[in-house]
Amino acid sequence: MLSHILEVDGFSSTLASTEDETLELAEITAVQAWILDCRAANQMAVTCGRLRQDPRTESLPIIALIAPDAQNQHIGLLKAGIDECFVRPTAPAKLLVYLRSRLGNPVRSEGGLSLSYGGIEMQIDTHHVRCKGEEILLGPIEFKLLRYMLENPEKVISREELIKIAWPPNVFVGPRTVDVHISRLRRCFRQFLPADVIRTVRLGGYALEDQSFARS
Repeated sequence: MLSHILEVDGFSSTLASTEDETLELAEITAVQAWILDCRAANQMAVTCGRLRQDPRTESLPIIALIAPDAQNQHIGLLKAGIDECFVRPTAPAKLLVYLRSRLGNPVRSEGGLSLSYGGIEMQIDTHHVRCKGEEILLGPIEFKLLRYMLENPEKVISREELIKIAWPPNVFVGPRTVDVHISRLRRCFRQFLPADVIRTVRLGGYALEDQSFARS
């Protein structure tokens, strides 16, 4: 029912039944937030802890929906790094307001909002990315970095600017972390493009440039 409410409000959702399945979602979809269903029979503090320790998911908002008979999990969830807790029964509007405050208002369009440059295509509404027609699976951080670069092709973007658009303001991220995620993007495109589409600018940052026709 909650999944339906989220989708009516413009969010897309995917259900996972185990910790491993939850983490696998980070590999195949551009997850923006996690909602944990806390009941007496499960220990969602453990799941929250694993999400906080995994580089793919450590910076994403995590929300807990706590059943009345599972309120003893509250302290464990706080220690594990939960962002927000709602004790059931709670009005769905409270959750939607929180999601909008963290993620922004979702935008729907009939044709879908898309970006493209240098053989790379991004469908923002559905979080699909293709390179030369081939589907590419990106994590949430890589998706945000690439989207910003596609919105600003050939512009030199500093690491500090990339940190601001891809990570929450309350999370410390160093320049080296940005380099790691840019390297992951490069590896994704390298098998489809004849030249590196992301140029490193010394002391400047990175720029998305189509170098396939660059003169030697």
